Amino acid sequence: MSTTRIRIQPGDPATYPEGRIDAAKVDGTTEAEIGLQQREDDVEAMQDVARYGREYGRYKRKER
Repeated sequence: MSTTRIRIQPGDPATYPEGRIDAAKVDGTTEAEIGLQQREDDVEAMQDVARYGREYGRYKRKER
């Protein structure tokens, strides 16, 4: 990814860059879709914790 440099004037909000989002998608996202994403994120986090626990256990067993 390339770096883009910009110049802003802190006292002049007109010099701030505009965000690059799809406003229609953001506005069209339902609470149900947000809830589903949160549940998927929670499941992924639990899997990450389990993976870390397994790796940590293997490491500790090797230390003995």
